[in-house]
Amino acid sequence: MDYTHVVAELLAEEEFTGFEYFAHDAWQTRDRANWLVARTAGGIVAGRIGAASSAGLFDRLDRPVPGPAEGGRGFATPLPDGALAVAASGLVTVREPDGRVRWTLEHEPWHHRHIAAGACAADASGRRLLVTMAGPTDGGSYEGDLCVVLHLADGRRLAHTVLPSASAGYGFQQSLTDPGELFLNAAQGDTFHSLRLTLDGERLTAEPVGYEDEPFAGLAMNGAVLKLDVGGEWLNRCAAGQPDVSVDAEDVLPEDFRFVGYRPGFLDGDRVLAAIGEDQDGTDNRHLLLDARTLRPTAEIDYPGTRCCDPLPLGDGTWLTADGTTVRRWRTA
Repeated sequence: MDYTHVVAELLAEEEFTGFEYFAHDAWQTRDRANWLVARTAGGIVAGRIGAASSAGLFDRLDRPVPGPAEGGRGFATPLPDGALAVAASGLVTVREPDGRVRWTLEHEPWHHRHIAAGACAADASGRRLLVTMAGPTDGGSYEGDLCVVLHLADGRRLAHTVLPSASAGYGFQQSLTDPGELFLNAAQGDTFHSLRLTLDGERLTAEPVGYEDEPFAGLAMNGAVLKLDVGGEWLNRCAAGQPDVSVDAEDVLPEDFRFVGYRPGFLDGDRVLAAIGEDQDGTDNRHLLLDARTLRPTAEIDYPGTRCCDPLPLGDGTWLTADGTTVRRWRTA
């Protein structure tokens, strides 16, 4: 298939030491902003991505905050008040911007630490922290992992819900335009659960969205979220109160191509940016612009001298690519 070609214009380029593009917490949408998280010898660093018109990549780059002393690497997330939360196996820690510990909470460690990984995110109010953790074992039976709501001021438990997954790897994501929309991916072996979380007062519920094995992908905005088949055979658009839109790779992509990577998302209100390739683990991928309503391709992006397997759209008409710890920001010329 032939597409109209558009040229990518480089806006900014910056080294972000300790950045790992495919880490679970490397990119996050929190409180109507996009963040990158890196780990250095000095600790965890969170950087908020600034406006496209700014000269650099970040408009806020926090000083390194110590990582978890116990429980492994952990999932780190920036908080609205400038603090940082880290969910590790058996331990949740919130640290002030200067690195001091606000509180810690010990809990049941993961039963299968080599495959399970917790995650955390603040709710839209900025006063509560949602954390995934192992559930209790009662007489040898296991109902499922938990999503627990903690008070950000002191760590006390407020609510919880049992998840349909067990010993899974988790990732939270918020909608760019509505922090009240909170999504949770749960990877359990070959099965993926994608859940929409609702916190009503002290009651937390988790409802599945679409089918299993279609995790949420990339940036969500304006009430819509994308879901990507694990094998890349189709891409879905889900929006509350609207019919789902789905496209099959074999119908809209060149022969033997599929949707690849993990972050196809809304480039802006009208366009979706997605990577395609013949091999899910390939590096020489092509990047397509799709109509945000129909998900059908409209153009292919040409880069001046660089490629990236998995672009990251930011919702404002720009996107990121990463080559090691070099992060670049682009827009269409």
